Amino acid sequence: MRAIQTLAAALLAGAALAAPAAARDRPDPMELLAQSDANRDGAISRAEFIDARRARFAKMDRNDDGYFSDDDLPRIVRKRAGDKLDRAMQSLDENRDRRLSRAEFVNGPARLFDFGDKNGDGVIDRGEMDRLRTVIAARRG
Repeated sequence: MRAIQTLAAALLAGAALAAPAAARDRPDPMELLAQSDANRDGAISRAEFIDARRARFAKMDRNDDGYFSDDDLPRIVRKRAGDKLDRAMQSLDENRDRRLSRAEFVNGPARLFDFGDKNGDGVIDRGEMDRLRTVIAARRG
């Protein structure tokens, strides 16, 4: 069940920056970023972020068919996430087949990473993490 909650968090984290009022109900995007810091140096490279996405997908694809779809979601998670999850999936579902392939999830838009990497050097350093934490906290109210 924790893997499914992580899935919902992963899909919704990119949207966490969009609507301040709605952001209160969303998972903590900073936690997702922290989980991506494989070498624990306090900075997250794009490669670490992508590797973490790859690992999350492996947990999300519960039936091991290479796709994340409704078949992988317990009904209770689907009911709780509802339209939010649908919108998040649509943003990554490049071919619009209502399921996410490994490639679509792993290589899809990385809005959270891109927003955090303010200087565009491919790494979210400690200063950028602090800035991002402040922005997200302000939007969450």
